[in-house]
Amino acid sequence: MSKLITTIPAPAVLTAFTTAVNSALTPLNPFKINLTDEEKKGTRSMAEGREGYARLISRIANQFPNSLSRADVPAELANLLDYYNSLEANRMALLQAMETIEEIQLAGATDIMTLVDRYASNLQVSRGNEGSLDLAMGEVDQWNKRYANKKEEPKVPATPEEVN
Repeated sequence: MSKLITTIPAPAVLTAFTTAVNSALTPLNPFKINLTDEEKKGTRSMAEGREGYARLISRIANQFPNSLSRADVPAELANLLDYYNSLEANRMALLQAMETIEEIQLAGATDIMTLVDRYASNLQVSRGNEGSLDLAMGEVDQWNKRYANKKEEPKVPATPEEVN
């Protein structure tokens, strides 16, 4: 398999990206809201399928403002829906950035493990000829004992003779 990562950006590129994302969040700091888990559980939010309902009620309320209580201003709901829509565009941009980073990381992790497997195989072959390499590979052996996936032997159904 060919390597997926063909070019690694300079560290300055990654630092600049992180700085840009952090800087992009700064203007939202005055509007940050941190809900507790209890507050999140107790809310009735505009979950999937409810946005259309909320927009329908907003249109009707704006059409018939006199049918609302005097304290209600239909523009308030319309403004919140517009704000929600703008935040959704922000969320989608961040999700796209996350997906890009996750794909790059997956490619890097795949390339890393391809090299690790190849290097480990070569080192295992060479360890019989070098005492210090054999000693160093002992640590790899311990790692594999602790963390390697141990595949369970497939269970063979008992034969009728074994059951009796």
